Amino acid sequence: MNTSRTSSESDVLACLADDSSTAAIKLLVDLCRETPDLHQWLRGEFARDSEVRDRFDRLVAGADTSNDAVADISSLNGEDRAWKEERRQLRKSNGHMPRIYGGLTWAEMECAFRQYEAGGIDLGAFLLAHDWREASTTGSVAPTLVRASLAFLRSTGLADQRRMLKHYTRALHFLEKSASLRPRREVVGHTDWWKLQTLLYMLRNPRPTYRTRDVRGHLATLGIEIASLDFRRFCNRHGIRRDMRPGRPRT
Repeated sequence: MNTSRTSSESDVLACLADDSSTAAIKLLVDLCRETPDLHQWLRGEFARDSEVRDRFDRLVAGADTSNDAVADISSLNGEDRAWKEERRQLRKSNGHMPRIYGGLTWAEMECAFRQYEAGGIDLGAFLLAHDWREASTTGSVAPTLVRASLAFLRSTGLADQRRMLKHYTRALHFLEKSASLRPRREVVGHTDWWKLQTLLYMLRNPRPTYRTRDVRGHLATLGIEIASLDFRRFCNRHGIRRDMRPGRPRT
């Protein structure tokens, strides 16, 4: 008998057996454990400031689940007006696709990612499978992973979206086949491997520009060494902006 699978199935059944209120409280507790800032906000601004509570009530009443509903906790505290105006101006000039990855949109990053990732697996499915494997070893599930998983499951409930299940399965097979970095790197190839890791770093660290030193430092933690010229060529090829400010740290 596969005991790990039985345990997983029991966990799912136990969660489904909870009533809605109990499940919501457990989820809130989990979120506070994973996000200390949220816990502190609930104990601080939310508990003390009636305007903050009113703003949160309006957000709940609007049932706006879009990614733009809450930029961060500062938006609930009313401290993000300048940022919202800046974002409005950016959207006015650049359309509705935020160019937050060195001047590229998510779709453009996904296109670049597909050039280097093995098998043409959907980027969202790949990252979801990768992050769940990481969570299974650390025992920590980030709020972003919870929301992404809900979006994934919601989409797979539609007949015309079940292709995502196939991509997720392919991603799991790829990650299991190359459980450690060495074989995974061999599957992809050295040249494409460092480029793939660079794109993943950028996706997890959205910035208007990227410093060569920061990217090379991240790659070094993975045992990858590249020349500054290689990174410059990579950015030029994909139109990714580098940090060109005077006085920036030497690379």
